[in-house]
Amino acid sequence: MKGYSRYFWFIHFVGDVLFINISFLLTYYIKFSTFDFSDKYRFLFFIFNSVWILVALMLDIYKLKQLKRFDKIVYNLLKAFVFNAVIIGSILFSLKASEFSREQLYTTYLFIFLFIIFWRYIAVKSIHYYRRSGYNYKRVVILGSGDLSKQLFNYFTSDIAIGVRVKGIFSVDETAHRNMNNVVYDKLENYKQFVLENSIDEIYYTMPLTYTKKIKNIIDFCDKNLIRFRIIPDFRGFLFKKVNIDFLNDLPVITLRDEPLTDFINKFLKRLFDIIFSAIVIIFILSWLFPILAFIIKSTSKGPVLFKQERSGIDNIVFNCYKFRSMTQSLDADSKQATKGDSRITSIGAFMRRTSLDEFPQFINVFFGEMSIVGPRPHMLFHTEEYSKLIKKYMVRQLVKPGITGLAQVRGFRGETRKLKDMEGRVRLDVWYIENWSLILDINIIFLTIRNAIKGDEKAF
Repeated sequence: MKGYSRYFWFIHFVGDVLFINISFLLTYYIKFSTFDFSDKYRFLFFIFNSVWILVALMLDIYKLKQLKRFDKIVYNLLKAFVFNAVIIGSILFSLKASEFSREQLYTTYLFIFLFIIFWRYIAVKSIHYYRRSGYNYKRVVILGSGDLSKQLFNYFTSDIAIGVRVKGIFSVDETAHRNMNNVVYDKLENYKQFVLENSIDEIYYTMPLTYTKKIKNIIDFCDKNLIRFRIIPDFRGFLFKKVNIDFLNDLPVITLRDEPLTDFINKFLKRLFDIIFSAIVIIFILSWLFPILAFIIKSTSKGPVLFKQERSGIDNIVFNCYKFRSMTQSLDADSKQATKGDSRITSIGAFMRRTSLDEFPQFINVFFGEMSIVGPRPHMLFHTEEYSKLIKKYMVRQLVKPGITGLAQVRGFRGETRKLKDMEGRVRLDVWYIENWSLILDINIIFLTIRNAIKGDEKAF
């Protein structure tokens, strides 16, 4: 049983619209104790539905690849909600529609988010159960018997919910027909007859791309018999985890690194999150924390309250990074890292470093766009110059804004880097973060940072 995957997006879409309307009706009834809409709320009801459809189409949140991983689903829904709120807010502002109940609007968004997250979870689990029950799967054959073929076969057979059944593997290496675990292994020249007799949906080619005549012959066969043809190129020689192929007209262009933050929407969401988060911290925490720590710092040691140091930022542009001064003033501050038991660390400085309070002025850097809440930690100019010569991927860190905290910091690579392998580990995680960024990942890193600050980090000194 096959072919129903193309309808999965519609199932999600219908459920989303249904729960949007239920949420609106429910919150309206809670607020006004009636379902009798006034004209202005009928208009708002229409706007809610229209804007959601517009945003959903604009962001392609119903693409099949967007509907499989639950974390990706949540991330795409967050993007949709932000744009939905911005558009609706702009419409109401332009119409000077101040008579609408803000309480009803905010509650509606809360209900929509909770309902749709619940609906998507149920929908994804139902699809997985449906496929595990033996429905909605594709019949495929693999051409090739090398490592790529084995990796592809292992992936398809790793989870029934993927919805693929490998029916045969054909290769020039095979010398005789055999059948193992319901999979036929046979010579390459026999694949056409097998494909036609077993109603195969897709053919995956894993052999060398230099076999151009062979590939053309397979493509012609697939086109003639309405079979989809997929090529699995061997990019394992590259050190990069992701390879993307774009086209300039008919010219294929291979990109060796996926960078989500080059996308305008992702960049906008991250910057919006940074502004809101940093503003909240500055207004509600730094406003009263600053004078208290300033008084203690000035009372316990000579020197300024804030420590200002030039650091490497995005595109390797130098900026001034701010911290509460936790050490006595010294001439080697721009070249020497703090170490465990460092005599330069003051008594209040040790406490601030252990609890990360010394980093709070960097929220000002974030607010003004020099840093981000989450990202690779900014290094001293001396270290950037030194490590860029020793570690191949080091400068990749400078493709994004540096952060107050980062993936490397919550994974054990915080503080002093005594050995080169420590910095290599930090760089590896920083590059992974750049290639796999999502707003959900940022939020998760923030929670881990707060947890580590509360329980104490042995590498914070």
